[in-house]
Amino acid sequence: MIGGSGGSEPSYVAEAVAAEGVAAMSVAYFARPGLPAELREIPLEYFRHAISLLETVLPGGAPVVVIGMSRGSEAALLSAIHFSDLINGIIATVPGNVAAGSWPPGGPAWLLDGRPLPYAAEDDSAGGNLEAVIPAELTRGPILLVSAGEDNVWPSAQMARAIADRLESSGHSFGHQVLEYPDAGHSLGYLVPDLPPGLLSPGIADRPADRTARADAWPRAVQFIGNCLR
Repeated sequence: MIGGSGGSEPSYVAEAVAAEGVAAMSVAYFARPGLPAELREIPLEYFRHAISLLETVLPGGAPVVVIGMSRGSEAALLSAIHFSDLINGIIATVPGNVAAGSWPPGGPAWLLDGRPLPYAAEDDSAGGNLEAVIPAELTRGPILLVSAGEDNVWPSAQMARAIADRLESSGHSFGHQVLEYPDAGHSLGYLVPDLPPGLLSPGIADRPADRTARADAWPRAVQFIGNCLR
């Protein structure tokens, strides 16, 4: 599990997944001791190493699903592209279809082999910088996209549809599903029905429509994980 720009480690999702009988690891990647202070110049290899650590406690050859929330969806998709031999399925909640820049703005968010990956300007969620568009068709596993129609952080419904369109037009053969909740906001991305107190970042509300959407999306996500593991 890879969280978003708030910097929280999504242990609450890992605990919920573990309660379903699935081994789970939540990954912090900035704003914690020993990690970068900001979402800036994060090596994708960090997530590869996290998967390697998880595999040390799993049976040999156990499949791996990565869940990325908001900005973490970029890390999840990019990791599944560049380390496709390690990742068997992807869940991207309130996702982006482009690699955005650092947060706060001012440089790249993601590095690979020490070099910045192309990134979009802060106001370029439509993907005007074609080099920054995430080539989701290069993943080698099924993808579940969970998006919010009333997202006031970024247009996750529009971007999820853009990812799906790219997968369909490229003939991506591993399958994908889009769960779009027209009345939900960005807190849909936290995925579990009941959120821990104090989790939400400032400016992100948790309305009844968001909770209803998460209650519908969560069992579907669990089913998706089970299908990938089988």
